[in-house]
Amino acid sequence: MKAAEQFIKDLLQRGRYSFTIEEAARQLGKEGQALNTALQRLKQAGWIVPFSRGFYLALDAQHQGVGILDPAWFIDDWARHVRAAYYVGGLSAAALHGAAHQRPMQFQVFADRQLRTVKRRGVQLVVFYKKRIPDSGREKRKSPAGYFYVSRPELTAYDLIAYPRCCPSLDHAATVLVELAEALDADRLVRLAESAGDRAVWQRVGWLLERLNWPEKAGSLTAVLAKRRCGWVPLEPRLPAKGTRNRRWSIIENSDIQPDIER
Repeated sequence: MKAAEQFIKDLLQRGRYSFTIEEAARQLGKEGQALNTALQRLKQAGWIVPFSRGFYLALDAQHQGVGILDPAWFIDDWARHVRAAYYVGGLSAAALHGAAHQRPMQFQVFADRQLRTVKRRGVQLVVFYKKRIPDSGREKRKSPAGYFYVSRPELTAYDLIAYPRCCPSLDHAATVLVELAEALDADRLVRLAESAGDRAVWQRVGWLLERLNWPEKAGSLTAVLAKRRCGWVPLEPRLPAKGTRNRRWSIIENSDIQPDIER
């Protein structure tokens, strides 16, 4: 047990808060039932939490007995363990960019593998599948345990509209965009819209930014969309396509958007 505890202490001393079962086997020189017994004793003593198959969290004194780590501390190691390209996105990314009016109840991640939601000790890690993870749409952030990837504000705005499961409603997405729009870079927004994404989603993003009194950010998208043949799309795709037609964005205004805050 002393050797197992020292293994965890050494990890924490190096600023690491996670490990794999293969790493534990190498460091402890155990396998099979002997390894499982050592890990079980560490769990009972409060040193570790099994997070997903073959992946464990190491807890320092600050976190023992009070819950679990912030997923930002271990998400990069976990993604490497499951062999997925990823970024923290959706509402979680929006909060990191300052749109924290409504804190997300989930930790939302986009990955190029289809992975199950993980629930442990009050943390819900939700993974959205995306076939291609664009490097230009993500950036590195520092955590107490190293670095992790997060979507830039521009990709975050797109994902909030493109993936309805990220937000419970367009009203919620609009509330987030009121604050997130301040971090949007017009040039990066244009480059992303030119290189990736569904045209209809960009139409909705542009309409929302204009509705939320960010005309300078919305205007950067009009030139991009003008180059494409934009068909009429409903603002809320889950509702019948009936309503006033906005010619600037080719949007059928079939929903009355009411954000909780205004610019």
